[in-house]
Amino acid sequence: MPMYDYRCQKCGYKFEELIFSWDKDKQIVCPECSSKEIEQLLSAPTAIGTTPAESSASGCRATKGNRFT
Repeated sequence: MPMYDYRCQKCGYKFEELIFSWDKDKQIVCPECSSKEIEQLLSAPTAIGTTPAESSASGCRATKGNRFT
């Protein structure tokens, strides 16, 4: 899914928006304050078929058998 992370420059609210190729010119609006001052954030890609907890970029956890432990 083409999900993108955004942050409102006015109120600081962070949110995700689903953007398809035909919606590239879509004006993104903050769902909290309705501001159009939006910044697109860089986010880690999510692997297909994983849950958000499995693909989280918040930290790496060593697993048994991992050659990098």
